[in-house]
Amino acid sequence: MTAVVTAVDVTRGYPTRHGRIRAVDRVSVTVAPGEILGISGPSGSGKSTLLRLLAGIERPDSGTVHYAGQPAWRRSRAAGYPRPGYVMPIFQDPHASLDPRWPIWRSLTEPLTAPGRPRTDGAGLRAVAAEWLERARLGHLDPTARPGQLSGGQCQRIAIVRALVAGPALVVADEPTARQDVITAAAITELLAEAAGHGTALVVVSHDTVWLDTLAHRTHRMDP
Repeated sequence: MTAVVTAVDVTRGYPTRHGRIRAVDRVSVTVAPGEILGISGPSGSGKSTLLRLLAGIERPDSGTVHYAGQPAWRRSRAAGYPRPGYVMPIFQDPHASLDPRWPIWRSLTEPLTAPGRPRTDGAGLRAVAAEWLERARLGHLDPTARPGQLSGGQCQRIAIVRALVAGPALVVADEPTARQDVITAAAITELLAEAAGHGTALVVVSHDTVWLDTLAHRTHRMDP
């Protein structure tokens, strides 16, 4: 089985006033289809940096990242993905990941309008949004509502659904249950586990090791 993402000896550093600090130092991970990899470790250990390297948001200083066996960095300025929506991120701040001007149906279906995807009209997109809201147990929400009208937990679930609607091979999630109540965290866990059950690979960063143990198939610990 071809891995969804493979990183080999990736290193990433950043300049400081006193030189350069290595946030990630020669880390290797492989994630298969349907596998959930947890990333744990203390603050400052490079968890979020590793997530950005796996997502192709940042390029490693050294080492390699491959998607489905192909090099991610065949071009110098941007990572290359096997198809549109191959990797989808979920950020810690749900309000920042959703356009405050857009109704939630538009935010949910934005990945379906990316170049290279079949064209879908507005009615079709709204129907897709309604279906996914029901699946996320958010069918009671008005699809024309803006993010500012919703709770943080509702916005986070919408951000997760937005990532999943693209049919990604890989989802990278940075502290997806941070600042969420128990009920919302359970709903987020269910969404992520369901995605893995359908073959999506997930890499999830969290300080909550107990929660990671319930969700992830295995965990990679980052040390400072």
